[in-house]
Amino acid sequence: LARTVSGGNTTLNLTFNPLLTSHGGQYTCVATISVPQKSMNVINSSAVTISVQIPSATISSLPFSSSVYSGNSINISCVFTIPSVVDTPVMFRYLWIGPQGPIFNGSRTTITTA
Repeated sequence: LARTVSGGNTTLNLTFNPLLTSHGGQYTCVATISVPQKSMNVINSSAVTISVQIPSATISSLPFSSSVYSGNSINISCVFTIPSVVDTPVMFRYLWIGPQGPIFNGSRTTITTA
């Protein structure tokens, strides 16, 4: 939190660096002005909703390309890399598509990062 005072204005800044997926939600600033000698209080609030966009995962297939003789075997992998700013559980579905269409449609998988 950082506070600056200029004239009659006071600013309180709440900074998220880096902004993580868990930071999404509603934040409310509540200001109370008090005059104790007169037993007076004024309370006011303002809300803001932060909608955090999920960055794209990096997806790579290994090997990138390969030439293999018929009758031999080959193992190809699909690797998902979730960005480190995603600190909440994520769900993804994976699918292999070949020259004739879908080959394997994986179930939904939930992973927890951080």
